[in-house]
Amino acid sequence: MRITRAATVLAFTLALAAPAVQAAPVDGKTARKMLFGTGSAVELGQADFIDASIASAIKQAGAQIPYYGAIAVSPGEPTSSNLMATMANYHSPQAAQKAALDNCNSRRTTGQPCVVIATIVPKRFKPQPLTLSVEATRAFDKEYRKLPEPRALAISPSAGVFGIDRGDGGRALSKCAAAASAKGADDCQVVVFDQ
Repeated sequence: MRITRAATVLAFTLALAAPAVQAAPVDGKTARKMLFGTGSAVELGQADFIDASIASAIKQAGAQIPYYGAIAVSPGEPTSSNLMATMANYHSPQAAQKAALDNCNSRRTTGQPCVVIATIVPKRFKPQPLTLSVEATRAFDKEYRKLPEPRALAISPSAGVFGIDRGDGGRALSKCAAAASAKGADDCQVVVFDQ
C-alpha cells in the first residue's frame, strides 16, 4: 500500500479539526429546520490506496453506521492486524473524524499515521450551524419537543453524548456532563433552548 501527499495532508487536517462550537443556543423551531432524517450516507476520503472493491464494501457497510461517523485506517499496517477504527453517533463530521483518527493512531503498530477513508453523514447532508448525532436527533423529535417549556438540549461535541430536560438548561447540562465524564470529556453546552 502507498499513501499520497494528499492523503497525508487530509489526515493532518482532520486530526487538527475541532468540532464546531455553536455561539448561542437556537430554539426548537430553528433546530428542527437544521436537522436531518435518520438515514446515513457515506462520503469516501481521498485514500487512493483503497481499491474499488474495498471502497464499494465500505460504502455498503458505512450506510448502516449511525451518523456522524468515520472510518480510519493506517496505510501500511498489515491487513492481518484488523486495524480499522470505526466511530459513530457523534454530533459533527469533524468530531467523528477526530475520534476515528485518535482511536486508530492509538492502536497503530507499524503503519503510517492513520487517515480517514470514509465519513458517515445524514442523507442529503449540507453543513448547518447545528448538527446532532442520529441518536440526539431522534431524542429531539420524540422527547425534547414533547417537554413543556422551558426546556433545553445540551451536547458534548467531543464525546457525542447529550442531555435533555426541562428548565433553564442546568439539568440538561448535568445529564450531558454525567455521560460525557464517563467518556473523559467535559465540554457540554446547551445548543437548543425554548422558554
